[in-house]
Amino acid sequence: MKKLISLLLIMILISVFMLTSCTGTTEKPDVSTGNESQTATASQGTPASASPTPAPASTLPPTPTPEPGPAKVVLSNSSDSKGNTHFASSHYGLNITYTGEYITVMNYMTMMKHGDDIALAPEAVEGFEYQAEDLRYYNGLLYYLLYDWDNGVYYLYSYDFKNEPVKVSNSSVYHYEFLDGKIYFAKEFVQGPIYAMDINGGSEMQITTMRAHSFAIDGQALYFYATDAGTAPGLVKYNLSTNEETTVVFPFYSHNYLVHNGYVYYVLDGTAYRSIHRMSLTDQTVSDIWVEMTDYTISMNISDGMLYTLAGSSIYESSLDGSGRTKVYENPDSFTSGLYIFGNRIYATDGYSIIMVEKDGLNPVEFPFN
Repeated sequence: MKKLISLLLIMILISVFMLTSCTGTTEKPDVSTGNESQTATASQGTPASASPTPAPASTLPPTPTPEPGPAKVVLSNSSDSKGNTHFASSHYGLNITYTGEYITVMNYMTMMKHGDDIALAPEAVEGFEYQAEDLRYYNGLLYYLLYDWDNGVYYLYSYDFKNEPVKVSNSSVYHYEFLDGKIYFAKEFVQGPIYAMDINGGSEMQITTMRAHSFAIDGQALYFYATDAGTAPGLVKYNLSTNEETTVVFPFYSHNYLVHNGYVYYVLDGTAYRSIHRMSLTDQTVSDIWVEMTDYTISMNISDGMLYTLAGSSIYESSLDGSGRTKVYENPDSFTSGLYIFGNRIYATDGYSIIMVEKDGLNPVEFPFN
């Protein structure tokens, strides 16, 4: 009997113990270590045993924001071109050049650039307020002449389109050309010798003894009209390699000429008419390009093996010997200056507007000087 009672007591104690274990608190003690945030972040990430999430596919670089203003334009001509060194009686008129990206033109003190769309008017360039004349673009810089009202002469400046213009030299410059990293220039308005200097204005030296009003460069020689070449005016050649100065045409009565591939193309002024001729510099044989021309304004340019002539209100194209002359464009008013050719474009002015027309006479546009 005692054994039975003892057994019952043991069973009751075991039951009480088990009941207490099931109904006790389930909270765990605070065992924070200060790394809970890191642990939580890690628990939300990729398990160590799982494969890493693949990187997003590469994307193309963002499209650059287009530059403000007109679109750039590529214009080029063949080696059988003279360029834009045609006759001008003064610096006034159309001052224009091509930078390799834009046609740059001056409207008094406003610089403008004309781009790919010929129908769009040139846009003004901010930050330049000088009356720049006789524009040239060389080795990434824009060169121009600026008149000094205090001294009554022109000086040559360069401009990088970002910083203030730089005065190239303290010598006066009336006419200038570039060749092989040198600047060739005349200082005098009427007549004086020709000089040369480095591109930065240093090492200036006089290179001719005879005097020139203006000059043209063809190959490795300078050609200039000189009144002291004998007893009458003559066309003088200065050889840049040998430094020899020789009279190649005598007499020679023309300020309006250009030299190209062994010929001098020139205009004679008469009392009743004007005429254009071509002379061989080898034997001085003359061929007539256009005789008895009555129009007053004449500019000449050679582009891609063709001769272009601006006379009166018209622009003409012909072969270099003058044959096959055709009128490619006629303007409502007479031209005053121009015949700048860049690629397929011709620029001229009637004194009131800039006129741009393609070399075949198509797509003429007019931009008034404001």
